[in-house]
Amino acid sequence: MPAVSSTRAEASERVRDSIVAATVRIVAREGIAAVTHRRVAAEAGVALSSTTWHFATKADILMAALRWTAHREVERISAIAERLGADDFDSAAWAEELADWLIEQVTGEREIAVALYRLQIEMLGHPEAREVHEAWGRSLRALGERVLASSRTITPDLDTRLVVAALDGLRLSVLSSGDQNTAWLRPAVQRQLRALLG
Repeated sequence: MPAVSSTRAEASERVRDSIVAATVRIVAREGIAAVTHRRVAAEAGVALSSTTWHFATKADILMAALRWTAHREVERISAIAERLGADDFDSAAWAEELADWLIEQVTGEREIAVALYRLQIEMLGHPEAREVHEAWGRSLRALGERVLASSRTITPDLDTRLVVAALDGLRLSVLSSGDQNTAWLRPAVQRQLRALLG
C-alpha cells in the first residue's frame, strides 16, 4: 500500500509542477492578466479540477510561479559556486561564469526571465511575496559571502548586493529593450566585477 501512495504523491507533484511551468509560460507570453485556472489547465494539459485542487486562487498560482523562478535562480548560481568554490576567489573566472549565465538568461531562458520580472512587479507588496524575496536575497547573500570569503573584500555582504544589482540591471535592460545583441554583456560583466571586486 505505501508504494501506491508514493506513486500517487509523485503523480500529484508532477501535475503541480506542470501547472506552475504552464503559468510561467503564460506570464512570459501574455502577462499576468492572462492567468486563469482555465487558461493554465489548457496550457498544462491537465483537468481544470487539477488546477483548483492544487491552487485555490490565482494569487496562489502566481506565488508558486514566483517561488519556482526564484528557486531556479538560486540553484543556477549555486551550481556555479560549486564549480568554482574549491579554489581561491578568481574574479576573472567568476566573470566568465556569470556572463555565460546572464547571456543564457536573456537568450535561451528569456521566457523565464521575463516571467520573473512580471511576477515580481505583480506580487510587489504581497506579504508572501515579500517572504519569497527575503529568502531569495538571503540565499544569494549567503552564497556571495561564502564565495567572497577567500577574496580581499572586507564587505562581502555589500559587495554581493552590488553584484546582484548589477547583474539584475544588465538582464532587465536587455529584456526590456528587446536587444538581440548580447556581445556587449560579457565585457560589461567583466568590467563590473573588476570594478566591484578587483
